[in-house]
Amino acid sequence: MSPFPHGCRGRVAPGAADEHSVKSLPGIVARAAGVAVAGARVLLVVPVLLVLWSVVPTVFGWRADVIMTGSMMPALRPGDVVVSRPAAAAEVAEGAIVLVRNPARPGTTLVHRTVGRTADGSLVTRGDANPVDDSTPVPAAAVLGLPRLRVPWVGLPLVWWATGRYRPLAAAGAVLLLAAAGRPEPRRRHRARHRVTPAVAT
Repeated sequence: MSPFPHGCRGRVAPGAADEHSVKSLPGIVARAAGVAVAGARVLLVVPVLLVLWSVVPTVFGWRADVIMTGSMMPALRPGDVVVSRPAAAAEVAEGAIVLVRNPARPGTTLVHRTVGRTADGSLVTRGDANPVDDSTPVPAAAVLGLPRLRVPWVGLPLVWWATGRYRPLAAAGAVLLLAAAGRPEPRRRHRARHRVTPAVAT
């Protein structure tokens, strides 16, 4: 004997839709938001570790500086952070990358490669991407250190701010806010509770 009534084989009566064929929209939104928050937190882990990697050496007297231009590409790119140990001019060998006070722009620093020395012991420097030597030799007293560690990308927000590139800066801020946000709790379904009244025998 067929389990379906005659004329209704393979059909579902109106109003008897499969309970698994319809999903709650708030539940879908909550799950999607949870995935987005988890993804943002994963993306945030790498920059945080890189920042720590660049900051920890400063506790021991080293210093961290952000590369702002492309004059040292491809060795160093804008947004890289270079961590340098203190050094004197006598320690700087020809061909070494050196951190100095920029003699051409007082109040700023410069990370370029040493390509020679003048008669008075000043350093002649040049960016790897530049066709000519820097215009002003670096006095020995202006040498600050020797870069020993490159941490990529960490300084990009500073580069974006300095160059007026606010869109990627805003996107990075949005990722930070998303990572800091808590996962929204899905709406709980309240089931009707049936009150049972005890029967009293008479």
